[in-house]
Amino acid sequence: MLIADRQRVMDFDFLVGPDELRLSYQGQAGKLALRFGTDDNTDIAGWRDRATCKLTELLGLDPLVEPGPVQQLRQTVDDDVVIKALRMHVDDTLSVPAYLLHRAGERPSNRAVVALHGHGEVESSLMVNGVTEDYHHHFAYRLAEAGHTVLVPELRGFGALYDLALHRPGAALTYWRWGKAMPYTLLSDAFQRGHTLIGDTVEDLLRWERWLTEHLDIDQIDAVGISFGGDLALTYPIYSHRVRSIFASGSLGSFEPVFATCGNAPGHCIPGVLNWFDRADIAGLNAPRPIALHYGERDTPGPDNGSAAYNETVPASINQLRTIYRAAGAEAAISLTVSKDLGHEMDLAALTNWLTRADTTVPPQ
Repeated sequence: MLIADRQRVMDFDFLVGPDELRLSYQGQAGKLALRFGTDDNTDIAGWRDRATCKLTELLGLDPLVEPGPVQQLRQTVDDDVVIKALRMHVDDTLSVPAYLLHRAGERPSNRAVVALHGHGEVESSLMVNGVTEDYHHHFAYRLAEAGHTVLVPELRGFGALYDLALHRPGAALTYWRWGKAMPYTLLSDAFQRGHTLIGDTVEDLLRWERWLTEHLDIDQIDAVGISFGGDLALTYPIYSHRVRSIFASGSLGSFEPVFATCGNAPGHCIPGVLNWFDRADIAGLNAPRPIALHYGERDTPGPDNGSAAYNETVPASINQLRTIYRAAGAEAAISLTVSKDLGHEMDLAALTNWLTRADTTVPPQ
């Protein structure tokens, strides 16, 4: 018997097994060199400039993007809500959709809610009839039903944007396709080009915001999001002077456990971020703009929860956010709601109460 043949039939007990190794690896703690409150980062104005500049670099985004041409493709009425399907041409290779909602018989107002969905399909946020309810609880539709003008941008990697290279033969740039293999090529392609999914999506949101301003005379915006949309609601307003308030559900806890213990999908990833700051510092760049943080009390780590937004890092993150807002003279602008008996899901009552409060207490930007 040849040596190669003997090796093929070798008892595989010879191979080193995991029980013979030390497998408790944890990456080194982030340096957090731009964390607010450290020795070199106590001046709020100077810190804000440095941290915003570094965040822009890490996200790989251009905050000065301009909207492309927008077409209304069609319109429907779902009970008392008008829903308009829009398409924006970003460039010669890409166009992105969004949906504009308002109550039937009323014109869009000069104030809008930008409603940001999480992992899943956009219709779960903006339609009721014929659409199965999920953790979004049709929140964009319910806001329009209550009289708000609502824009729902479809996010890159989801729904009609599940493959950004779909029409390029032999290529695929995918992120989230529930129930199928998800190689995350949209993320890895962005990373190797110095971009991120969050950064590219923030650019889309800035384009839509500027289109709202130029074409619908919108001058104030409330940013509302859940899960991945909550991350975006805390990030995109940093680059906007039109956002008056933020409602972020299921976000803010430290980046540290997001992948190691909470099972989150990698769309939240910003390469190198923990060398500089954590989520609370990013959210703090919105000071003094009011922020409502929301969690379901059951949205905690466990075998059946792939989100675990209300994890053990949340209290420290909120304390850090309050520290930043206190330095900006706006600690009272941070509020926290934990909804009893809810998991990773939108609380419609908490959301509508927040927007009602913002209508009466938040001054124009």
